[in-house]
Amino acid sequence: MPGTSLVVPVVLWGKFAPTHCISCIFLSKDQKTLATGCYDGQICLWQVDPDTLEMTPRCLLVGHTAPILCISKASIVQDNNYIVSSSEAGEMCTWDITDGKCREAVKLPQVHTNIQAYHMCNCEDVRLFCNGYYPEILVMDPFSLEILFTLSSKQNPDWISALHVLRPTKRKDDVVLALTTTGMVKVWTLLGHENKHSEPIYENESKQIRTLNAVCLQCCAYNQRTVLVVCTKYWQIYDAGDFSVLCSYLTPRGERWMSGDFLAVDRIIMWSDAGKGYMYKLPAK
Repeated sequence: MPGTSLVVPVVLWGKFAPTHCISCIFLSKDQKTLATGCYDGQICLWQVDPDTLEMTPRCLLVGHTAPILCISKASIVQDNNYIVSSSEAGEMCTWDITDGKCREAVKLPQVHTNIQAYHMCNCEDVRLFCNGYYPEILVMDPFSLEILFTLSSKQNPDWISALHVLRPTKRKDDVVLALTTTGMVKVWTLLGHENKHSEPIYENESKQIRTLNAVCLQCCAYNQRTVLVVCTKYWQIYDAGDFSVLCSYLTPRGERWMSGDFLAVDRIIMWSDAGKGYMYKLPAK
């Protein structure tokens, strides 16, 4: 009709639908919406039944021109149904997963391989802590996709392969723990007033450990002195105090570890590229 502002997005394809070889996934907190990014650059939104785990494709998000490397939540507010995606071409998009609309899009020279959404002290909503094919950690606003500040390295700068942000017990500052591709552990302490006009923010601590190209770094929520480091061929548990190795375990033959996490203070779950999950009970100290 003349004068209408209604826009209905339509995606058309020929005899065969686009392939959807999944490169990364994101599951909403209520476990009802699953977002899968693929190597062709599309993102598919799935409606999930938490009881039966039945999944129904609901929406196809088209806009990226390269493989999707990571997807993250964009807000802690329950009614803000937004996610952020990043591609191998440096493209970042903020999507409304209710109607599939792209709210914001930018293209950066940096390529992210991982994004952690974290609610910092003195902030109303989450900030995106990004690492990838560059030596810094970029902290970004999830809705404007503006770089708010950067964490740099003074000692042995290298690509960051994995990071974890946490708030130590009974403290009001935030701590960023990161691993470089060459196995250098770095720690930054954030007080909450950092911005793009701040002085360069360098690490407070740095230590070399015997690990290369880590794919995952997780601090135990039940005991923050315990850290899980995952590489493709093995996983290790470290003491966060001095980063000494507490235990280590190789991957099953013919498989590669993809990631892992803590289930309890003495239990972890690991998953491999064979589509298998493994649960381990950690030895008593």
